[in-house]
Amino acid sequence: MLDLKYVRQHQAEVKENVIRRKATADVDAIIGLDDRRLELISAVDSQRQELKASSKQKPDPETQSKLRLLSEQIKKQEAELAEVEAELKSQAALLPNISAPTMPVGKDEDDNVEVVAWTKKDGYLDKDKLGVGNHSAQYMPGLNFLNSKGQHHLELGVGLGIIDAKQGAKVSGSRFAYLVDGAVQLENALVQLLSQELLRHDFIWVDPPLLVKEPVLFGTSHFPEQRDQVYEIKSDNVEEGQDLFLVGSSEPSLFGYGMDRVFTAEQLPLKMFAVTPCFRSEVGSWGKDVRGIKRVHQFNKLEMDVICAPVDSGTVFEELRGYNEWLLQKLGLPYRVIHKCTGDCGYLATYDQYDVEVWMPSQQEFMETMTDTLATDYQARRLNIKYVNEDGSRDFVHTVNNTGVALGRMVAAILDNFQQPDGTVLVPEVLQPWMGVDRLTPGRLSGIIS
Repeated sequence: MLDLKYVRQHQAEVKENVIRRKATADVDAIIGLDDRRLELISAVDSQRQELKASSKQKPDPETQSKLRLLSEQIKKQEAELAEVEAELKSQAALLPNISAPTMPVGKDEDDNVEVVAWTKKDGYLDKDKLGVGNHSAQYMPGLNFLNSKGQHHLELGVGLGIIDAKQGAKVSGSRFAYLVDGAVQLENALVQLLSQELLRHDFIWVDPPLLVKEPVLFGTSHFPEQRDQVYEIKSDNVEEGQDLFLVGSSEPSLFGYGMDRVFTAEQLPLKMFAVTPCFRSEVGSWGKDVRGIKRVHQFNKLEMDVICAPVDSGTVFEELRGYNEWLLQKLGLPYRVIHKCTGDCGYLATYDQYDVEVWMPSQQEFMETMTDTLATDYQARRLNIKYVNEDGSRDFVHTVNNTGVALGRMVAAILDNFQQPDGTVLVPEVLQPWMGVDRLTPGRLSGIIS
């Protein structure tokens, strides 16, 4: 959430930012509500002082009548103040974070700017091969097949007996799938590889709640804008009559760990990661990417989240992207990093953002597998996460969030890039110690899954 003092002092900038971010906030209405809030606070304070002074006078009928009128006026204005504050909070929650000065200005994904692109054969591509949109796609590798572009990851998964979307649909509905045997082993191997690297760099492994309260989702700015993406558990079935929500990422749970806390300098940066199931309704994406396990309602993910002092957040932002690139290079997967533009930069908390996308040669397209987001103090203000300055004063921390690896998508990327003409799939060398094999071949369920 933005500081209202900043909004008042930089109204033109905030309005322009709302337009560039395609947000719905009404800056003039917010300023008007804040004006009324300040008027009511002043009026209530003045009347309370008058009430206090009058109560010290001789309790004659005239004074008592005056006290009753003042009390009624105060109650009425306090009620209006509560309504105004609630509406102000609701309206201000629609304000996006101020975009980084370096964030590209654009309308949609076609205006995202390629930062780097990498292939195992050539390393980082020369800068003249980068651009906007899908410029670097022409330089990405194909499969080493003659007269064949290869199979879709779902076809490969079915043939190997490791992805069963049909049975998932029968059991749970569309966009659910069973991952079996080699697919699960790949996910586990990816977790082992990345988690060991993170633990070497002072990350703390956290097993967080998967059900959270509404204030936590509001605090991370997943509410109100993404409410239709979240599955709700109604209060009828929950202790204390509290509505709970299944997380679409462990980000709310991890940053919720810092909610209403004050950290010392020695405790920061607090670098956390979690490996959890995630749940999303995918409202608005029906009919898009429905084949396979690219866009499903339930998936596993390793998430990296950092709470840090403001002076360190830019460095942390780049550090987390570094782990994304480290993992993909270890796997030997071709990829690119794009700098998200103002019209395509995700949720309202975003100050700056990268997407990391793996090349899918059989589909001749990039697929997002990681997102790296710097939120400055936007989430910290909502969640009330602070730290102690050197002078003893308290201020809001910064938060940085990163999809360490969307595991299902990474399995799809490995199947796509390492497939062989006979339908088998080579296991990336770095994962073989955890897999125990160097190739995925049809398993016991390959004849069952269709």
